Amino acid sequence: MKNRLLGIHMIVQNEERHLPRCLDSLKHISTECFITDTGSSDRTPEIARTYGATVLHACWEDDFAHARNISLPLASTEWVLCLDADEYVTQGLEELLNYLTKVHKSITRLRITIENRYGEGVEESVISQPVRLFRAHQGYRYKGRIHEQLVHSSPSRLGQDEAIDMNKSETYTDEQNQLIETEPLAPLCLVHDGYLASTIVQEHKPRRNLKLIERELADEPAQPFHLYNLGVTYCQLGEVEKAIEAFSESLHLTELLAPYRPTLVRDYAKTLVGSEHYDEAHAILAVERQRYPSYADLHLLYGETLELQGLEERAYQSYARATDCREGIDRVGHSDGGSTLDASYVTEAGSNSYRAYTAMARLAQKRGFYKESAHLYGLALDSMFTYAPAWAGLADVLQQSGETDENIAETLLSRSRGIGESDHGDLFRGEMPHSYAVTNEDHLVQMIHVLTGCGAYEQALKMLDADACTARIHVADQIHWMLCANRVFEALQLAEEHWSVGCVHEVNLLAEHRMDWALACWANGLRLSEAFLATTLPQEKNVWKVMDRLLDQLSKEPRSMEPASQEQKLIQWGPQAEMVAEKVVQQAVKTGQLTLAEQLHELRAMMMCDHWGTTLTRRRKFASLLYRHGYTMVAANILIQCMTESELDAEGLFWLGETLYAKGHNDQALSLFEQALEREPDMWQARVGSAVCYMRLAMEAIRQELVRSPSSGVLAAQHNALEQRLRTTEGMPWRTLFHAKERRNQLASGTNFPMHDREG
Repeated sequence: MKNRLLGIHMIVQNEERHLPRCLDSLKHISTECFITDTGSSDRTPEIARTYGATVLHACWEDDFAHARNISLPLASTEWVLCLDADEYVTQGLEELLNYLTKVHKSITRLRITIENRYGEGVEESVISQPVRLFRAHQGYRYKGRIHEQLVHSSPSRLGQDEAIDMNKSETYTDEQNQLIETEPLAPLCLVHDGYLASTIVQEHKPRRNLKLIERELADEPAQPFHLYNLGVTYCQLGEVEKAIEAFSESLHLTELLAPYRPTLVRDYAKTLVGSEHYDEAHAILAVERQRYPSYADLHLLYGETLELQGLEERAYQSYARATDCREGIDRVGHSDGGSTLDASYVTEAGSNSYRAYTAMARLAQKRGFYKESAHLYGLALDSMFTYAPAWAGLADVLQQSGETDENIAETLLSRSRGIGESDHGDLFRGEMPHSYAVTNEDHLVQMIHVLTGCGAYEQALKMLDADACTARIHVADQIHWMLCANRVFEALQLAEEHWSVGCVHEVNLLAEHRMDWALACWANGLRLSEAFLATTLPQEKNVWKVMDRLLDQLSKEPRSMEPASQEQKLIQWGPQAEMVAEKVVQQAVKTGQLTLAEQLHELRAMMMCDHWGTTLTRRRKFASLLYRHGYTMVAANILIQCMTESELDAEGLFWLGETLYAKGHNDQALSLFEQALEREPDMWQARVGSAVCYMRLAMEAIRQELVRSPSSGVLAAQHNALEQRLRTTEGMPWRTLFHAKERRNQLASGTNFPMHDREG
């Protein structure tokens, strides 16, 4: 027997992919279900009927509200729950049925919690709490072609009995505005994944939405809610500047008490930050975060804006303020007449916890406060155990603090077991027991990936060898890690074992995996096997053959390389050849096989002889590749050699200047930054670098004067002012960012250096 308490109402069109999941999440309760189909051409209506739903058929009139209102008069239940097919219940359904029996009759609308997923990760979601539950036959209906809103007819239009039953203190809006009173939160939780990037591409939802919003604006020009949704749609379509314009106009027109206004501010600011409009974002957030002091997302965005402007201390404070916000619901005061509004904010998951803690940890690490940074990364993981940036950050700061890879592994495993979480000081003691026994194999696999992410390949492989989770790690990952750890023979053995003749399906090997196989062959002094060539794509086969033959010739007679043969010239024009040659050089550097990388780079130049310019140009390009992967000293030596023979480009000059600045040679670094600006006046990183060097040189001059005149208050004040400005300028993201993986390579002094794990 169906319950008469709660009914489900939906509108659908071609939802055979999503509908079963939605209805499966509801089927353990017997409830009335109306599904209005607006013209499906697939099996959607049949699927709905198999679940016992009453299917109503209606023509699609480009009006979501019209379609949603069709079933409302038919409800025989006390409460109506409106759902979409790309939503499904995750928890709280049984609790909801019990909750509804206790709701006071004066309450006619209820909110529920929806997790709107925008990515595949558990943490990639935005939490909202919209009104989806309301009492049937109480004058409620939907309005709006798109992003339809629940509205209430004026009490005077209701029957006399209904009007008497209404709570006189309840606030209504007319049909031109959203409801603004706060409704209780019911215990129902849904997941919505209809706007994942992959789904949007397949279903063309933004284009459909744009058409409907434009029609709404034609009927109601400059209506702020429609302008807000126009901005959201432009964001989904990648038209950022149009989105900013729509958000700006909407914010200008939106009343302070409009319930969507906080979300409008959030989306507007997020778009500004994402498009590097930092000054505009700063101006808006500085005001709006005071208006919504418990909205964690605004504090997080403000902190990000401040950080990108170099104001790191203030950014840290803003991130910390985000952690003080309560999740979801907060009471926000407004100055107009002393009224208050219970605001249910649309918030990104983790804005007041793991995202904010990770941002604080990153800043602490940048300032050299490694112990504090590790503690903050730990707090982030306490909030969300699977948050990958926090795991990566923790491994990174431990490596930077000087911990051995063995201790890093023990620390990560201890945290994954829940050991030492109450005493983060243990992270730096190095007293963990040397055992990799863990109860959860998933944790071990996760920790192995974290270790390889920070460049601790040898340690990760030791853990892999010691446990029976090898099958859980993709063989391509194992081969790549072996190459990075310079275990080239084992890498080749594994590649030949898994990708050799007989594995016909491996013709579809990813390009990166195929390159690792080739590098393993060449690093062992071997030619590419027939098994390897059998897996290559037809359009690439000749490229691999020529590279293999030239590399073999180079290794045997390095000084007797002949000019490009006719066969080589035939392939030099193909874009496929150039792409393969470029990618394999990059992969060689990435895996630390620098001798091979240098040889392959020269061979690439030979193969592309008509397109690659001078020898100096080729060397600068190779230095650029090395620098980006952290081989700063090797790259600097090449760049210096290039300088002695010719002029460097702006990028090369900047990197040399950055290398000298890191060693404290401010005057020499300044000269190089200024030369870079002469060649490329718009290179803002070189401009900031010059400013930093000027300030450091000025501070050094003042310090010398203070030695002679220690009582000079003017000099001391000038020094303090310069120090503050230097802190702000240094905080700007002008320097090349190196993480643990790249830091391990910075001491490499020659191209015969294979990347290896540092143990101290």
